[in-house]
Amino acid sequence: MVKISVVQMEAEIGKIEKNIAKAKKYVEKAAEKGAEIVCLPELFNIGYFPYAHQFDTSFFKLAESLDGFTVTYFKDIAKRLDIYIIVSFYEYDSPGLYYNTVALINNNGTIDGIYRKTHIPWSSTGWEKFYMKPGYDYPVFNTPYGKIGFMVCYDRDFPEVARTLALKGAKIIFVPNGSAKYLTETWKNIMQVRAYENQVYMVGSCVTTTSEDAPRDFSGNSLIVNPFGEIQEKLGTEEGILVESIDMNKIQEVRKKRFLYRDRRPEVYGEITSY
Repeated sequence: MVKISVVQMEAEIGKIEKNIAKAKKYVEKAAEKGAEIVCLPELFNIGYFPYAHQFDTSFFKLAESLDGFTVTYFKDIAKRLDIYIIVSFYEYDSPGLYYNTVALINNNGTIDGIYRKTHIPWSSTGWEKFYMKPGYDYPVFNTPYGKIGFMVCYDRDFPEVARTLALKGAKIIFVPNGSAKYLTETWKNIMQVRAYENQVYMVGSCVTTTSEDAPRDFSGNSLIVNPFGEIQEKLGTEEGILVESIDMNKIQEVRKKRFLYRDRRPEVYGEITSY
């Protein structure tokens, strides 16, 4: 058994100190309830800004390096609370190179590694391509609770991502998310399908909207989906946390009922990358 938590919160664009103070409060509350891994939503510290304007270079100033304020702040909290924290942030790598990045901070307050979002949208829901470069790999991380992997928001729409992580041994896939409200049902359905088809836990931590005068409506609906594809627990659109114990034995249980890994046919799938 491992106790995991997701944070769901509203994040104001550019209000870094306010957003981080709110996130800190929720992380501490999750730790009080026994959470061993806590996941924060997509760009929780600066707000999901790419929907606000297609081309606005002023947003680049919101980016931080891996040793910047946000990650360093939560490294200290992870060590103090003896928990793992998954931190989504806008990463400055080098001049002209920015990423939508997730850092895995362990309970010693050090970074086990990062994942950079590989699918970068350019649509009415967000103009990320101007602001961010895509990542190029799908790392899986060893933890005391089992192997875990990450996707970020739009990545969930591509089944190849979750499948790659699962084949590399991930048993829990965490998804910091900033979906628009009109995608709420799609979000939930996709997370259930990804859990079912890969026989893993899917865990989504979402930005939400609670203010009536907010410039954009985010989906909320953070959730935990078990390897059978069933929603084990979820939030609505309110701010708050989920803290839930998940049984890693369910992965073995479901894989003894439906043999999706045995019955895969990778030798006939090569054509998919030729189109």
